Amino acid sequence: MSKKPRPSRRKETPRRDSHRWLFPALALTFLIRLWFVLSMRDQPFSTISPVYVDSYYYHQWAVEIISGNFWGSDVFFLRPFYPYFLALVYAIFGRHVLAVQIIQTLSSTVSCFLLYDTTRRIFGRRPAVFASFGFALTGILVFYTGTLLHVEPTILLSLLFVWLILIAGRRIWLWTVAGVCFGLLFTSRPELLLVLPFIVVWLVYRRSFIVSGPAASVRSPSSGVPRAAPAALAAAALLVIASVPIRNYLVGRDLVLFTADSGLNFYYGNNPSADGTWQHTGELEGGAGFSHARLKRVSRTINGRQVSWSAASGYWTRRGIDFITHQPGGYLQLLGRKLLLFISNYEVPNNYYPETARAASLPLRLAFLNFGLVLALALPGMFWAWSKRRQALPAYLFIPPYLVSALLFCVLSRLRAPVIPFLLMFAGVGLSEIVDALRQRRTSRAAPGVAILLAVYVCSNLIPVKRQAYSVQAWTQEGQAYLDQRKVGPAVVALRRALAVDPHAHDARYALVNALAGSGRLDEAEAEFRQLQMNATSPASQVLVRRAAVRLAAARRDFTRAIALCREALAADPHDDQTTYMLGLVYMSMDSLVQAREYLSRAAALEPGQQAIRDALRAVESRLQHR
Repeated sequence: MSKKPRPSRRKETPRRDSHRWLFPALALTFLIRLWFVLSMRDQPFSTISPVYVDSYYYHQWAVEIISGNFWGSDVFFLRPFYPYFLALVYAIFGRHVLAVQIIQTLSSTVSCFLLYDTTRRIFGRRPAVFASFGFALTGILVFYTGTLLHVEPTILLSLLFVWLILIAGRRIWLWTVAGVCFGLLFTSRPELLLVLPFIVVWLVYRRSFIVSGPAASVRSPSSGVPRAAPAALAAAALLVIASVPIRNYLVGRDLVLFTADSGLNFYYGNNPSADGTWQHTGELEGGAGFSHARLKRVSRTINGRQVSWSAASGYWTRRGIDFITHQPGGYLQLLGRKLLLFISNYEVPNNYYPETARAASLPLRLAFLNFGLVLALALPGMFWAWSKRRQALPAYLFIPPYLVSALLFCVLSRLRAPVIPFLLMFAGVGLSEIVDALRQRRTSRAAPGVAILLAVYVCSNLIPVKRQAYSVQAWTQEGQAYLDQRKVGPAVVALRRALAVDPHAHDARYALVNALAGSGRLDEAEAEFRQLQMNATSPASQVLVRRAAVRLAAARRDFTRAIALCREALAADPHDDQTTYMLGLVYMSMDSLVQAREYLSRAAALEPGQQAIRDALRAVESRLQHR
């Protein structure tokens, strides 16, 4: 009689969720971004220049903060989180762009970890690995790591918030930290306030579930999310959010709920000339070029008198609503255009231009993933992930507010970029499902996902965008930034590249006249000036013609003509800060220092953010003191 085999007493160890791919993903994230910022050290991209409009404003604001003006003297005009972040970096490391870029490189590496662990907890290890490597190699995310904009901090705060609510468990202090994190996130992206009530409701109805590992396990209410968690999170978030209007009222004596530019941004996105991106309106900019000081002055002057910021913001909001209600057909077309731009593979630039950075940086070219590919993988991933919607709801919730924001305002690369990490979560699911189906030869499951992927990617690349106009803007900005650095040779090359794309680009032609005149190449400058004159048909281009004429007259030391041209221009527009500045420089060249100080002081009052004006004024005052 044979004996029955004795059952083995060896316990089977559960398969551990390996993290062996996490360190390579983090290392790749850090190294490719560090390589990128170091490769851009000698490029205008890594300088602090007025041509990077919002970044320059944030920089000046941060300098004011560390110089003692911590609370400011007026309501917030732009979003407040980033300048205070910059001020902290400046206070510790000095006013160096590289310090900010390295801090943001480290921050991006932390974001990659948060993306990995959040995706792992919700969807499993393999989607997490795909998502984290996707984060490392998404070119536009690498690009924004090096910019002085709030993109990277927004990504960090949003991922940190979702990660905290997944790991908080019964620790009320972590729910409170999550609320503070969300409040800070609001100060960068106020539209995300739409997420908060859904998160709170989700927590209330999910108190008996706690996410630990790749799926939610059912627990008793006593061992799950505590009763006080939703209230703690909401209270902490609302306390931080409320600090913004309270501060605005205490400092500016004006009840502005968030920032003074909210109404302006709404009108920029919804007016008869809007095209779905940020474009000049012709009535808010006050002349050629753009500056925040001029925008503030013009936008607050309603019917000939200056009003409060809350009244001005309300006025421009009503103007936008008037367009929507009186031109519903045009508005629906605009709305459709914004939707197409949001899903387009093209990154609509603003402040910084990926085109010029990519031309100068190999690591940016190696980061090959783009928005269209991420979106194409994410859409089937969202469908396949729906079975886990109860624990995945926070990931789903962070996508619609960015789309709503684009439809309400406008589509810009830097405003769309923070949605990419959440799309990457679902892209990881989509890619994982397709790989599994192909391995198991389940064609019926893989085919729909592959078909959706290909269709979305092809469509996202076919959406028409004004690429030529953006290319001109990119190389014009590059040339102007080189001029700020007094690098005339590279400036001329960049400006001629802009004019090769569009010979009628007035800003590029005007900057080229300045570059050539400043380097003594007066005959070439005169030839470019004639081209500028020939094509000047709009009021803004005619302003540039007058300024170019002043520049040429000063270069030929025909100061009498230069002064006459400046006075003629200022008679037409007394608030023309650039012409006022040029007149001050003309008097400075003539050694008429009293008159130079007068006009440079006026220019500094009109454009307080321009460092070049302040430097010239200090030089004049120093020369007057030594007389």
